[in-house]
Amino acid sequence: MSEGIESLTGSQFTTFVVLVDDCVGEHVYENRAQLRSIPYLKEFGFDRVIHDDLWDNNFRLVDYVLLNPNEVDPETVEFPLVHVTNQENLVENGEQHLVRGLLRERSREDPYILVVDTDSPSTPAYTTRKSVRDEFVPNTVTRFERSVEDYIDEHLDSTLPTADTRNLYYHRISHQHNKVGAPADSLPDLFDYDKAPPNSPAWEPLYYFVNHDLERILEEYTERIREALRSWTERGDVMKIANNMDSMLTRCQFSEAQLNEQRERNEGLYPDV
Repeated sequence: MSEGIESLTGSQFTTFVVLVDDCVGEHVYENRAQLRSIPYLKEFGFDRVIHDDLWDNNFRLVDYVLLNPNEVDPETVEFPLVHVTNQENLVENGEQHLVRGLLRERSREDPYILVVDTDSPSTPAYTTRKSVRDEFVPNTVTRFERSVEDYIDEHLDSTLPTADTRNLYYHRISHQHNKVGAPADSLPDLFDYDKAPPNSPAWEPLYYFVNHDLERILEEYTERIREALRSWTERGDVMKIANNMDSMLTRCQFSEAQLNEQRERNEGLYPDV
């Protein structure tokens, strides 16, 4: 039995978990935050993730191994696995065949976490009468939002409202800022680089844009930053965060050396860091 699964679900009897997250589903307006569960699942040691290439813009808030659903062989892939998808992708993009293959080929000891927008994911190419939960037992259903909220309440001193975001990455930044008295109550606060502690994870995305995406940023950098954040962040503050990042990148002239200098200047604000 995986300790990570037991810590995540509280169950000692199953390694197949359906983690229900509405954000992975199709929405009337703009889809976003499909990958918000990944930082939380990585907390439990799960960092091998299958998800649609459309959600991958080569920007990651946390490191993980990305597996293309069209290239995964259920007979040879290594577990544990996280599979982020939705009911539409299961049907329209054929991921239902992958899900069934993985559930059929894995052993009872192999953790498989299916992050999906329904608690009864179905594979209609095989049966319309039963969901995969009915066919592949035992299993556990966990609601992402409640699970991550409970984790934040128990383990972190975050003052960032979960109504704004349930991405654990942002709550970890809030927790770290609170320890030193830095702004921590809203997403724009976390990325106020005039006040961010020098050891804050909020700086790391700036280095990504400088080192890996400079050409595109120079052409249309604000929109690129928004695009990068969209798969990780719920509605509301993406533009404000992007503007804060844009402002600091421009001030530092997209230079890593000048970015380092700005961080060093902020050390004076937090002598105990």
